[in-house]
Amino acid sequence: MNHGLEKQVIPVLQEYKTNKKDEKWCLLEKTALVISDLLIDNKERIIEMFLIVFDQKDKDKNSPQIEQTIDPTKSNILINKVQLSEITSKSVSLESYRIEINENIVEINVADIHAVLYAFYTIKQLLDKYEGCLPSGTIVDYPQLKERRLHVDMGRKFFSKEWIINRIKQLSKLKMNTLQLHFSENKGFRIECETAPRIVSQDGYLTKRDIKDILVIAQKYGIQIIPSLDTPGHVEHILKSYPEYGQRGVDGQLSDVALDVTNDEAVQFIKRLYSEYIELFTGCQVFHIGGDEYMEFDRAPFTTTYKPILNAFAKETFGEEYNWKDVIVNYINQISEHVAQAGFIPRIWNDGVFYDEEEVYEPKQKIALFPQTTVDFWSQMGWNPSVASLDTFLNRGVKEIYNVNASYFYYVLRPDHPEDGRTNHSFDFLNQDQRIFNEWMPGLFESNQLLNEDTKIGGASLAVWCDRPEIVSEDVITQDIKKELQALATKAWNTNTNHYLTYEEFSQLHP
Repeated sequence: MNHGLEKQVIPVLQEYKTNKKDEKWCLLEKTALVISDLLIDNKERIIEMFLIVFDQKDKDKNSPQIEQTIDPTKSNILINKVQLSEITSKSVSLESYRIEINENIVEINVADIHAVLYAFYTIKQLLDKYEGCLPSGTIVDYPQLKERRLHVDMGRKFFSKEWIINRIKQLSKLKMNTLQLHFSENKGFRIECETAPRIVSQDGYLTKRDIKDILVIAQKYGIQIIPSLDTPGHVEHILKSYPEYGQRGVDGQLSDVALDVTNDEAVQFIKRLYSEYIELFTGCQVFHIGGDEYMEFDRAPFTTTYKPILNAFAKETFGEEYNWKDVIVNYINQISEHVAQAGFIPRIWNDGVFYDEEEVYEPKQKIALFPQTTVDFWSQMGWNPSVASLDTFLNRGVKEIYNVNASYFYYVLRPDHPEDGRTNHSFDFLNQDQRIFNEWMPGLFESNQLLNEDTKIGGASLAVWCDRPEIVSEDVITQDIKKELQALATKAWNTNTNHYLTYEEFSQLHP
């Protein structure tokens, strides 16, 4: 029997089958946590997760009762560690969990300790909906995308430590698992810096102590942090302090927006910057190094002023058959290898490599992309047909692609005023939450399509961009992205959500 209870949770559950018996389990003051022997070493973490989810702030006063054995006179929550195959045969995700609900006991089965947090969130939402009791039955739940992320442009706009911590808590409740902190941009650099103190934005920045506190909170709430330091483009702010590192042109002038990738001194300076934040973000798994929008490759001044310099450098450094494309990817590879040597997986945006693979204008890039590099695919950039397609990345050996489809997931503080009723702090379409819910699927990339089940799709991300940082406050942004974040959370977890309920029904759910 199924009463559609899976539809009462954000993200929508994969399965909740109720029993024929009209039994309920209720959370009581005397409810006890019973932790199996295989998880007893994780007792403190399990208690911490329980207190997080059930909003118990005072550990000493509000810790649940911990029992070694099941007491049939009490309302028990038993937590077991089992093989993933005992939870579901439909997923290989260690975030999967199974909940068996009977009159006197809720049994949570996980293959990894982190999944207990998600099981608690599910129980909490259902208890809130059904007056503290759960209908007996079986819940089987798992995510369909491995990484479910929010990207925040905190380089252009200062975001407070408190705001970031609140987003961590919000993401955790939505069973999203990653927050990307993009801390350097054309209009700012927002984390304390010892390598180059003068690049730090004095109108607002976070100290290293702030970041360490954020990392502790993120770990507690099950959120991975991805630091994002974008080069060799998006460095206008850095170059204001170090103009000598701007890309040299044929006229001897130095770019004020792009790093000189032919200047070893400039490259070594940037590597020292990365090293400082590699150390700060120790323990994180991914480092986003950008690699996008170095310059507009199809027009002046790149074609007239800078490309000749890069072509000459390519021939001198790599050989006659090489060109400017190889110089760009060689720089990206250097930074990728630099972060990889420290244990990070490098990630880049899609538009900086494999340019003009059809060789319409000149030979294709010959230097291969660093093999560990993963790619955020945000746009085919239809105004420039030479930008590489998604298939190009897959054919060139990229193993993981992340869906950051700008047509669905880009929220921008924009200089223009849209004429369709949107504000200048908005997504690219009206009712974007409904579009994400009703239309978007994991395989729907911007101007490209993969099968939703393609194992090379590593995840999906909403992105906040602050091109005009002064337009609205951080609190307005929180409200502006709330519904879209919920829509992405449920579609990334359960891609069939819109088959189970309408958007109108979904919009009535509140985690």
